[in-house]
Amino acid sequence: MLQSLNLYGIHTGGATTMTLLKPAEHLSDTDNNITNPESHKAKSTLFRNIFIYTILLAICAIIFTPLISTLSIHAMDYSVHLKWASEMDSSHTVNLPHPLYHLLVILAKHIFTIDYAQSSTVIIVLSIFFLAALNYKVLSQYTSIAAAIFLSICLLIVTPLQAFYLLDSHLYFGYIGISIYHSPTMLLLKPLSLLAFCYALKAANDQSKNGLTSGLALALSLFFCGISKPSFLMIVLPAFLTFLLITKKLKIMLSRTYIYTCFFLPIFTVLGLQFFQTFFLQDLSKMVGSTENHIVIMPLETMSHYSDFLLPKFFLSIAFPLAAFLFYPKQFIKDDANILSSCCFLMGAILTYFFAESGYRMYDGNFWWSGQIGLYLAFLFSLAFLLKNFKALTNSNTGKIKYAICFILLSLHAAFGVLFFKQELLHTAKFW
Repeated sequence: MLQSLNLYGIHTGGATTMTLLKPAEHLSDTDNNITNPESHKAKSTLFRNIFIYTILLAICAIIFTPLISTLSIHAMDYSVHLKWASEMDSSHTVNLPHPLYHLLVILAKHIFTIDYAQSSTVIIVLSIFFLAALNYKVLSQYTSIAAAIFLSICLLIVTPLQAFYLLDSHLYFGYIGISIYHSPTMLLLKPLSLLAFCYALKAANDQSKNGLTSGLALALSLFFCGISKPSFLMIVLPAFLTFLLITKKLKIMLSRTYIYTCFFLPIFTVLGLQFFQTFFLQDLSKMVGSTENHIVIMPLETMSHYSDFLLPKFFLSIAFPLAAFLFYPKQFIKDDANILSSCCFLMGAILTYFFAESGYRMYDGNFWWSGQIGLYLAFLFSLAFLLKNFKALTNSNTGKIKYAICFILLSLHAAFGVLFFKQELLHTAKFW
């Protein structure tokens, strides 16, 4: 009977002794690494990424927790949104067109048994970390780990070059803001917008892989953008179509079901429902007990209400990506990420300067958000463009000078961002 038994790969011949059934010896980690180098490489990459993202999380928590916790208690936008979150929590009714921030705050409040302001701080700091992680994911392909981490954090605080501060004491008004902190829904939207942007770009550039998984990821990212704040959906729709037209991909994309089900459908569904609730049912107006409001075309009205010098402030807002384009126009327009991000910024700028809402929200500047998210994307992908093409762009002395000027401008954007951050931390909204 024992002759026919073969457990654990042990040969059972006629002279087999009772040492059968002895388990195979466990291979050491060293043996595994030798026999499976790919597994060792995967583990090494995993641990490295965990370490990197832990560093990014720690940096974001240290830098932004004091500011966001202060704003969550004292800033007007936070107070209003947290009041709405409290009402939603007590009534168990979703009565806002963009409720993602409020639902996440309620969820965190119940999970961690903390108050609404503390819950807001957790959600927003994690959103900022998510944005930093996505920045790093984009930039780390073209530079060292340390440089990618540093630049990812810099992009979280860059602002326009506020050169008119000594004349009008404004650090925000009249410019297209890039890094702002007073709107929790905007801070939540930025990483979601970047994620949706990347999925949309991938759908256009790698059409052979437009399957169920990628389509679901694109649709969900657009959906969550919309219920966070509709500002990105309003620009990505015309921007993406313009991008497809410029890159001569429009005809082939429109011939496929993918773009209709995964791109058009979520955008039109979310924006349609939000438009109906906000401007037809007037739910927001009813919530605050105010007059009806509608979308109106009023060129420069909201921007000029708060500030002069709009034209120079526009160029001071876009100095870094504008320099990258002017210095390297031929290379710049061959980069698909730059084309799409520039289209997003153009559409956002149109909304910022030419559109407004009638009624009590006339000067709330709710169309400014679209310009701000578009400009952020232009900053990120202009930087990625410079890093990716370092050798080609610096193969001459003139090229090196241009490259240096671009990074000097980026450094100035970051330096002014530090000033704005300090003023927001110490004197919330005083120097807008």
